[in-house]
Amino acid sequence: MKLKSLALCGASLAMLSLGATSVLADPAAGDPYTQNPTPQERAQTQQLNTQSSDSAVQATATVQSDNDANQAQYDAQQDQYQEDKARYNAQKEHYLDQRAEYEYDRTHPLTWWHDRYTSATLNHFYDIPRTELIDLRVMREDGYTVGRIREIDRHGDGRVAAVRVVFRDGESAWLKARDLRYDPDDRIVFTDLSVIELHDLARNS
Repeated sequence: MKLKSLALCGASLAMLSLGATSVLADPAAGDPYTQNPTPQERAQTQQLNTQSSDSAVQATATVQSDNDANQAQYDAQQDQYQEDKARYNAQKEHYLDQRAEYEYDRTHPLTWWHDRYTSATLNHFYDIPRTELIDLRVMREDGYTVGRIREIDRHGDGRVAAVRVVFRDGESAWLKARDLRYDPDDRIVFTDLSVIELHDLARNS
């Protein structure tokens, strides 16, 4: 009986030894990672790769879309800033011009204007070079600043025919030379037209 048991144990050991030898001879036989994948496994792997690729593309597109939106917002803010800056500069320049006009009028009394108006003549005005006329003040006898000369129109012989005056309120009108006189000493142009007549000219210009 003992001999029979020993024989069975020996046979069992022999079978285990053969199995171990078989596994060692083919190490990939029991490794699922080195086995050839089934069609279902290949399809699942392909699906996972596709999903991963699609997610990466979508993420890239989202980032690019956000960048484009941020750039567009920045550009719009820059444009608004430049517009506000230009508007501010224009308002500041207008204010400084008005302040200069006020200071100029304040420092010249009525008698001073009357004396200058009396010394101004029409003859002096006709032959003034363009460079001297542009931006000259146009005044009334009482010292009221009508505006400044911006453009000049001349006759065929070169004499001044009319000038375009931009008024203090922004309107403009062409004034004929016969309605103007010039004081060459203080370089001031005077007009005999009333404020109402000046604005009537502006509406009809």
